[in-house]
Amino acid sequence: MTKIVEIYKQVFSVLQKNPTVLFLFLILGIFDTIALTILFFAPIPPVSYVLAPIIRTFWTDQFLHYPYNFLLLPKLFGHAHFLISTVIGVFISGLIIKKIEADTKGEKISTLFASGFVLKKYISLVVAWLISYGVFTAGLKGLLYLLPKNLLIHLIGGFILGLLIQSIFAFLLPSLIIVNQGFFYSFLEGLRCGLKNVGIMSALFAVPMLLVFAASFAKLYTPLFVQIYPELVLWVLAGGIVITLIVDILITSSATLVFLKGRNEKS
Repeated sequence: MTKIVEIYKQVFSVLQKNPTVLFLFLILGIFDTIALTILFFAPIPPVSYVLAPIIRTFWTDQFLHYPYNFLLLPKLFGHAHFLISTVIGVFISGLIIKKIEADTKGEKISTLFASGFVLKKYISLVVAWLISYGVFTAGLKGLLYLLPKNLLIHLIGGFILGLLIQSIFAFLLPSLIIVNQGFFYSFLEGLRCGLKNVGIMSALFAVPMLLVFAASFAKLYTPLFVQIYPELVLWVLAGGIVITLIVDILITSSATLVFLKGRNEKS
């Protein structure tokens, strides 16, 4: 517990000393908010000129009308969030990791310089992110298939598996940015570090992952919300953006700091 408190203190210290890091995190939240706003207006011109044909093709015209548009909104936003995380989020995470690395060394680097460095690693970062996401998705589907058909058991099992996978893969992006010795070496080094520190990282990530699963659990009740008060779905998704932002700050920052500490002790 002392280690966890100390690491989170370091996270808040970094955010306080380097406001740019916090601003970069906020950019992701802004993109998510813009995406949610656009999807909310999907049934209404001028947004409907672009999105309505897509919704009719993959779903039905019914979901362009109130209140059924709110039934589809979480699924649409889920796709949008995945796209944002993959295309923009990975790049911003790389910037944040590079900024934190410089901060711990007492150095100052410009966002422009960090951007150039991260761009060279962009494809590797995206591949690593997609691998971790694929393992998480496949693992979760496999686990839920094997577990008894009980919501509570599914939630507990999914939380434990998600926490373990997140902890093991936590150092992939930091390793690709910091180790800087080729994709395969850095990838394996990140995995090795994750397996070595799975205990402490699971403890660090327990509360953030609990917040993520709470937000996911709330989305399961979308059909009920639509029957009672459809607009509540929008507020649940907006709350999820805030939770995701907090979780990203804690997970990315703490994983980077732990990885840097391990590298320093190793050297």
